[in-house]
Amino acid sequence: MKLVKRHGDAPSLRTWAAASLLALAGMLAGRTPVAAEPLPTPSVDFALKARLGGRVQVDMARQGNRMRMEISNPAVPGTLLGFLNVDTRKVVLVSPSLPKMGIETDLPADFQIASLAGEGTRGGTSEVAGERCTLWQVEKAAQLTGPATACITEDGIVLRTEVEIQGKAHLAFEVLSLTRGPQDPDLFRLPPGTRTMKMPNGGGLLPTPGVGPALAP
Repeated sequence: MKLVKRHGDAPSLRTWAAASLLALAGMLAGRTPVAAEPLPTPSVDFALKARLGGRVQVDMARQGNRMRMEISNPAVPGTLLGFLNVDTRKVVLVSPSLPKMGIETDLPADFQIASLAGEGTRGGTSEVAGERCTLWQVEKAAQLTGPATACITEDGIVLRTEVEIQGKAHLAFEVLSLTRGPQDPDLFRLPPGTRTMKMPNGGGLLPTPGVGPALAP
């Protein structure tokens, strides 16, 4: 029996083989892109103690979309109170020097790293303050001006954030202790008799965006 070679068989086989090899090489090289996902957001109420940039201490509580921050800066006497609406990213600040006056402003990026909103890709896992968390390469977050890695629990609590500044990773936020559970609603209300006033940049109570304690080396 004589085999009949049909026109185009050899080129077709070669094309198929080349495409298969390229696909296999791509998979072996790990070139398959990983799709970005929305970053987890808290699904539970909690209270925590943390540090910003290694210098500023913060006690934080969250109930639903409301957060309370007690910020202690060694360079500033007293404790600054912050009452944050997570949805609007607006904060009312109450200074110990003006206990009956609340300053309403946009929350600077330096303090938003404790409650990230954006997209990222999952990496490995780590542990912070005795809690397991997933490492996320943050790709899109309005709060950050550069690349960042955040370690976030399965129930959406940010435990640590590292921000890249001039090619070097700096610890911007790290939780020291964490307690989950219902929070006292009174914690999230302004002190009785407090009047509020809208002022840009927090009336000087918070650092200039991008150079504050959370982003300082």
